[in-house]
Amino acid sequence: MTEPAAHERFELPPRYDPPQVEARWVRRWVERPFAADPESPKPPFTIVIPPPNVTGNLHLGHAFDNAIIDALIRFKRLQGFETLFQPGTDHASISTQILVERALQSEGTDRLALGREAFLERMWAWKERYGGIILEQLQRLGVSADWTRTRFTLDEGLSRAVRKQFVELYHRGRIFRGERIVHWDPLSQTTLSDLEVDREERPGHLYRIAYPLEGAAAGEALEIATVRPETIFADQAVAVHPDDPRFAHLVGRRVRIPLTDRLIPVITDAAVEPDFGTGALKITPAHDPTDFEIGERHDLARPSVIGLDGRLHGELVPAEFRDLDRFEARALVVAALRDAGDLRGITDHAIALGLSQRTGEPVEPLLSTQWFYDTSAAAERALAALEAGEIRLVPERYTKVNRDWLANLRPWNVSRQLWWGHRIPAWYDEDGRVIVPDPSDPFLDPPDDPRYAGRTLTQDPDVFDTWFSSNLWPFSTLGWPDTDDPFFQRFYPTSVLVTGYDILFFWVARMELAAFEFTDQAPFHTVVLHGLVLDEHGQKMSKSKGNGIDPLELIAESGADALRFAMSHASTGGQDVRWDPRRVEMGRNFCTKLWNAARFALGHLDGPSDAGPPERLADRWILSRLAAATHAVTDALEAYDLGAATRAAYDFTWSEFCDWYLEAAKPALREGDPRTRYTLRTVLEGVLTLLHPIVPFVTSELWEAVGRATGASGRPQLAEAAWPVPAADAVDGDAERAFARLQAAVGAVRALRVDADLPPGQNVPIAWEGEGADALRVEAEVFTALARVTPLPPDGSAGAALSQPVDDLVLRLPLAGVVDVEVWRAKQHKRLATQRAEAQRSRGKLGNERFVAGAPGEVVAEERRRLAEAERLIAAIEASLSQVG
Repeated sequence: MTEPAAHERFELPPRYDPPQVEARWVRRWVERPFAADPESPKPPFTIVIPPPNVTGNLHLGHAFDNAIIDALIRFKRLQGFETLFQPGTDHASISTQILVERALQSEGTDRLALGREAFLERMWAWKERYGGIILEQLQRLGVSADWTRTRFTLDEGLSRAVRKQFVELYHRGRIFRGERIVHWDPLSQTTLSDLEVDREERPGHLYRIAYPLEGAAAGEALEIATVRPETIFADQAVAVHPDDPRFAHLVGRRVRIPLTDRLIPVITDAAVEPDFGTGALKITPAHDPTDFEIGERHDLARPSVIGLDGRLHGELVPAEFRDLDRFEARALVVAALRDAGDLRGITDHAIALGLSQRTGEPVEPLLSTQWFYDTSAAAERALAALEAGEIRLVPERYTKVNRDWLANLRPWNVSRQLWWGHRIPAWYDEDGRVIVPDPSDPFLDPPDDPRYAGRTLTQDPDVFDTWFSSNLWPFSTLGWPDTDDPFFQRFYPTSVLVTGYDILFFWVARMELAAFEFTDQAPFHTVVLHGLVLDEHGQKMSKSKGNGIDPLELIAESGADALRFAMSHASTGGQDVRWDPRRVEMGRNFCTKLWNAARFALGHLDGPSDAGPPERLADRWILSRLAAATHAVTDALEAYDLGAATRAAYDFTWSEFCDWYLEAAKPALREGDPRTRYTLRTVLEGVLTLLHPIVPFVTSELWEAVGRATGASGRPQLAEAAWPVPAADAVDGDAERAFARLQAAVGAVRALRVDADLPPGQNVPIAWEGEGADALRVEAEVFTALARVTPLPPDGSAGAALSQPVDDLVLRLPLAGVVDVEVWRAKQHKRLATQRAEAQRSRGKLGNERFVAGAPGEVVAEERRRLAEAERLIAAIEASLSQVG
């Protein structure tokens, strides 16, 4: 037995106040962050944050990401790993530049008027003022990152990594400058990658247009079908499928583009779909990616008739349509075709319109000279890694999605017509020749290289796609290209990546490509993909829809732990999550329940404790259940199933610890039993440890309170404690079976109260008999406390009584002196009549074939449920009446 060290008696405040408690721990974790030590002998465990945009504010997606990441990091830290939670932000080229350009517009100026250097000064000033907001918000969520290592994708170190990547790829022949069809955003005036374009189905039209045949009789024409009649002026051919007999006699002839005098050939190409439209396809190589490929195969010219501003331009466009917006021009071209007799029909046709993710503007497929990255070699290596199991995706079903995308890559357009970002380190001499730094010294600018002395060199004005820097994130944040950096040596490859499935292509696959290209190994061994947070109707949240939820408001109202609990509880198998505010309320109530339980426990920990084997059934049972819960939570976290871990920890804490054990332990605690006191502290600390990855604030506060209450106030904070590992024999089957019998007896008493129409808290006399009577009598003190009963001898239930059988027991509640038997009997007969009438009514409705066949399914199901409930109550009432006689 141990006597507690002398200390002042400590009491928790009676009410849990999340803002006050959480603010103190936020300060502590920011001022003294969990810094990773590359020299530590502990095994490493690393997760990099999906870098939020520097423009951003915390949204539920961030909360979901970081609740999962931080839970895993805290779990592994408790398990004894040297953890690194690598934080940072992304410069987000397009969205950030748009924000600053809007500010300039409000001042009556723009970036062109400022010039590049002054504009970038404004950009950096904006970043310094607003760029840290999202990190502060993540700190408010309780993220235990190593804030001393915060990175930004435009930092000097990460910029060196991007430059190294480009120079190496260029000299390997993987990056090239070429003319291709790109997605052009006329509003932000830059190209976009495929993944920066959202496809939205909108109602449109399919136009059938007659292209008159050269030298044929009037009215003889080849009909084509198109959704974009405004581009006909850039047509270079009409293509048909080589096996389509309808057009065989026309191949090789020429047709005239309507509204012009230009003639173009009829050609064949296997890419034409005979079943689409008329089976004849106009070929516009400068304005459609499929047409571009057909044009390359047939050596067609590639004139453009739509400019960077989205307006029709050039000598090929009739004067009346020049300088018109593309959509305005479409309507006028259609009208002109109709007047000329060349419009043969219009049908409704759904169009998958491409929209810029950043501006919402319909993107324009344009022919443009850009920088492209041929990822095919890296993709082969990444595919081999997936096949070999070097990278595991959770849920596993996303492995096929990942594999399919890697197997169907096109060259990646990595250049953007922006100023905010990593400027492309390529220069052009007077003759237009491209000069890129030598790979032996990639950081030496060609103008400073003696080999190019005396030549006038001009740097490419474009910047890289944002993803061309974030693809390096798992290793650039750790010091690469300096492979001797101790953090790169120690913490790369990273352990797990956690992110939404929606950026599996955007980011995850591109990190895989970059990692195999430059480190020849997987960037992480496991990818945990979670679903999207949708509104209560299953719709994506957005500002434009007005259905977004501000996590900071939730934190202010209920606490960060409540929000983290809600996100963790809902995390299941990569499925989308419908937002339900009741989960946050559930989290807040749970934290309050835990606080109150700890407050009760702290009131009984002041006194000697004994670490010897527990003797009381309740103590043996709760220690066994703690071991089982520890196994369940540990297994779930090891499987990256945060939802299952949260539910297991919640159920154990709320039901078994709070509702059962604390009540069962009260008699022993009143007697001052030192072994029960030791058990109470052991289980409370176990509960706090299991819950810490999920609700770190309240558990840290309570852990510290237990230390102060027991004279151990100098011990490390909970985040630095040890994860519990149950002994091999910790699960006590005998104790669990015995306590289950006790719980069943308590449940029987509660059922007897209901049958007797007594209030739940009323103390009642109970007699019991049967083979298990002696075992229950041994635990009579605990049983009477839990069930609120006065024990009677076996013969103490003479006269009218209600009974409940439980396993090898029968419990009896004598009614004499407890209720007026005649009044009770009359009331039961009245209830019985009501339920019989209800059952008869339901049988009548369900026996009506018209009702069953015509009513909605849920109405019929509800009626069946009512009948079943009425029949159950009838049986219970009849049983009670038969017992009383």
